[in-house]
Amino acid sequence: MPTFIETQFPIARLSAEAYKERKANNGQTLTRLGKWWGRKPLILVRASILGMLMPASHDAKKDREIFLKILTMDDAGAIQRWKLGERFGTSELMAVATPLQRERWDALDRRLDAARQNQQALSTAVKQSPKSDDQAKTAAQLAAKAADREVLEAEQARQALMAELQVFAFQSLSYAERLTRCERPENIDGPTAAAWTEINAHLGTTATCLSELIDQLGQRSFGHTPRVGDSFCGGGSIPFEAARIGCEAFGSDLNPVAGLLTWASLNLLGGGRVVQEEVMRVQAEALAATDRQVTAWRIEHNDQGERADAYLYCVEVKPEGCDYFIPLAPSWLIGEKSKVVARWQRVPGSDRLQPDIAVVSDADLKLYKDKQGATVVDSRVIDPFDANRSWSVESLRGPEGLRRWTNEDIVPRAGDVFQERLYCVRWVKTVIHNGKPKEVRRYAAPDAADLAREAQVLALLRERFADWQREGFIPSMPVPESGDETARLYRERGWTHWHHLFTPRQLLTHGLLAEQSFSLARSKAAIVGCLLGLGRMADWNARLSAWMFHAGNEKGNQVFYNQALNCHFNYATRAFSKLGDTFSILSGVSEGNSEVGGSLAQIDARDLRETCDLWITDPPYADAVNYHELGDFFLAWYDKQLNKAFPEWTPDARAELAVRGDGDDFRRSMVEIYKNLARHMPDNGLQMVMFTHQDPAVWADLGMILWAAGLKATAAWTISTETDAVGIKKGNYVQGTVCLVLRKRAANEPGFLDEVYPLVEDEVKRQIASMQALDEGGEPNFNDADYQLAAYAAALKVLTQYGNLDGKDVEHEVFAVRAKGEKSDFQAVIERALGIACDTLIPRGLENAWRDLSLVERYYLRSLDIESRGERRKGMYEELARGFGVTDIKPLLKSDKANGTRVASASALAASVLVAVGADGSGATGQIGTNVGRGRAAAAGPHPFAASPLRHLLFAVRETAANDNSPEPGRQYLRDTFGQGYWGRREGFVNLLEWLAALGNAEGMGEWVADSDAARMLAGRLRNDHA
Repeated sequence: MPTFIETQFPIARLSAEAYKERKANNGQTLTRLGKWWGRKPLILVRASILGMLMPASHDAKKDREIFLKILTMDDAGAIQRWKLGERFGTSELMAVATPLQRERWDALDRRLDAARQNQQALSTAVKQSPKSDDQAKTAAQLAAKAADREVLEAEQARQALMAELQVFAFQSLSYAERLTRCERPENIDGPTAAAWTEINAHLGTTATCLSELIDQLGQRSFGHTPRVGDSFCGGGSIPFEAARIGCEAFGSDLNPVAGLLTWASLNLLGGGRVVQEEVMRVQAEALAATDRQVTAWRIEHNDQGERADAYLYCVEVKPEGCDYFIPLAPSWLIGEKSKVVARWQRVPGSDRLQPDIAVVSDADLKLYKDKQGATVVDSRVIDPFDANRSWSVESLRGPEGLRRWTNEDIVPRAGDVFQERLYCVRWVKTVIHNGKPKEVRRYAAPDAADLAREAQVLALLRERFADWQREGFIPSMPVPESGDETARLYRERGWTHWHHLFTPRQLLTHGLLAEQSFSLARSKAAIVGCLLGLGRMADWNARLSAWMFHAGNEKGNQVFYNQALNCHFNYATRAFSKLGDTFSILSGVSEGNSEVGGSLAQIDARDLRETCDLWITDPPYADAVNYHELGDFFLAWYDKQLNKAFPEWTPDARAELAVRGDGDDFRRSMVEIYKNLARHMPDNGLQMVMFTHQDPAVWADLGMILWAAGLKATAAWTISTETDAVGIKKGNYVQGTVCLVLRKRAANEPGFLDEVYPLVEDEVKRQIASMQALDEGGEPNFNDADYQLAAYAAALKVLTQYGNLDGKDVEHEVFAVRAKGEKSDFQAVIERALGIACDTLIPRGLENAWRDLSLVERYYLRSLDIESRGERRKGMYEELARGFGVTDIKPLLKSDKANGTRVASASALAASVLVAVGADGSGATGQIGTNVGRGRAAAAGPHPFAASPLRHLLFAVRETAANDNSPEPGRQYLRDTFGQGYWGRREGFVNLLEWLAALGNAEGMGEWVADSDAARMLAGRLRNDHA
């Protein structure tokens, strides 16, 4: 019996939910525990587990309805999640109401006004009725009561209409728009009692909550509560969500940083209120004790009653031939909202410049936003007083590179190339304004007292440095020199130890807080809470924390705003007064996460012995993120204290065992891992592999790995899991997560290519037809990427059911050495599947014309089709080209930006890519070939599109548009070009022109408006053309 996820998945709604969850940033459930890269949205994990447990019935639409109901992602569930504070105002309601609804509203308004006037009049009558006339008084009172009832009834009627209009307005929004007004599914109790009645009736269950349903579905399939495992658990999303919805959860990872985050998700967020309160108490006491010491030292306070909350530092350098040190920054703008900038002045007799921190005019602010005064531009140091003088940053490092810092180095030595200086302090003072306390901030250049406090910080740190390193309160680990990211620390700064990435002030405050924390923490939970708090502080308060000057956001940035160790020329240090919230990892934690449980191991996935019914994994691929390197940034702070909580763990990322890269060793490791996971699941168990690549070569590679591991693919879906600004890579990568569903391969029967191709064709068409049936009517569930992925998945479904192909052993094929450009049979089948999908997915309105079009013409029209629906990813256009066998798409594109790809319109093509019909290229008009070199004509002949009838039709459209929409030039061009053949093509041309005429109406297709009008005019002329 297939499961729900093997037959369908609500892509559009899940993508919207995942996007909403991602947009919450630090409001996401797990992000407060600490940084990890590529955490999967919890709603995706929840939906995946449910989809793997819920059986599919013969009623696909009912299955989808019930699945959405369980997740509160149906229409009724969205209303249930609708926040009270997000109701519509009256003017918003009237803007969307129907004429009849507005008429009813106006009538109720009139009724209510009349009832209130009558109520007031009768109330006055009661007061004025003679006391001696009991009969008149009683009558007046009865009339007043009736008037009160009428007012109440009118108000209730209006409230009922208001509620009706609220729901009407809400449901008129798209699903994604509704979500802006809703809680996330994880933040409510789940479906209503009425919904559970429907759910149970369809599934044959008796559940009253999600955990009961999960248990009952697990009992039915496996005879026990379902056990869900993740052998690359990373930030803990999969084990945490599995445990939270009622599964038995297991997670493992080699990296202790990942292990710590996962343990915390299960045992701190999921540990119940008693555990959480203990962690919060220890953290609060440690913060208070540290703050008392910092205050006593007076290292953040001045004599004006102010306390600093931010310190801005920069690197400075004295190039050869320059008689002063140049402070370095790509911008000296400090605050867009505060209009504060740093300017530099010469000091007579000194080789150090003096900062001038000033508030500037709007005009000057604009200049600074445009990098006025920048002293680092395009990796060159610019003299602030002579922009014509500059030095290469790389040359300043010297041929031998920078001096390597030793463990004892905390600041640069006197002879080092790059020095460090404090150039600005932000001071804060609380004043009473209009009877209320208000924070007043000011930026100032450091004075002698500030510099004395800097020296005091350095002295205090030096006194404690050796002891704190020995105890593990500050890092002592060396930075690995061989890593892609860590090597740049050596090269760009000479830093050799992790503590070099922190200023003395940062090391002093972090180390002091660590000392206080571990003197108070007694339980494992409290130790873990404090370790993760220190990790979060390191991420927001290091020499790698750039200063953000954006309006409303003037503060130090996160170290890992991307997946790299970025060395900045100017950076920020947060004062201790600004670190409390960062350290307090359970601030605002939801009570709904109490006591979820789950187990965890720090172990190589090849050595796992745990049996799970469902394995859900997000394996590393092609070193998209260097987890083992970046994780060491945090591990340096956990190091020696980690063993106190987890003596059985190895406090090392064990990079030598990490699965990474994309070569033979990687493939061999992956085959071993997935073989092991397949051995440790029941015969009816399932696996899901998540990844983010859409290159068919990668699919072929991963498919062959999983095939060799004894697994067969049953479905694949892609969910848009990234926000606009996030993603490992874009363009040729899916901006989201591909979910590949797999089962054990029961038999190892042989397959033969000549039999496989027709089976793949049938499976691709069947898969696409079933998806299109679900797409009809209502919002689309699938986009073009989903249909392409379905083609890949269909090929994998057919291929992976066989034990070998044409007698070739699977494992041999995985590790076979191939010449550059040589494709495996596996990859050839997958690419053929894409071609079948491309032929099957005919743009609406072109069904009659399609069979008469060449492959390159189909490619052009299909590209326009996906562009008209908002697709801008270059990778999608490249995938289409593979499917249609088009090798050169650049001449057909107006833009080939990674996420801004646009197809050239008729007018944009003009006379390019155009040769006479049937010509061999001679006499081409503005010809663009397939291999245009630097200023040389194409040697390979014209582009295949150039002589196509569609290309000439587009030129006729352009001629029509260029002649003020007079269709005569376009018609005449077609007659001259095709001669007598014109009459046989005329009907087909009209069909194509009518389709092109509709393009200008699509959102985001403004470049087609004029050409669409021209196409409409030309279509009319051709329709009425007679011999």
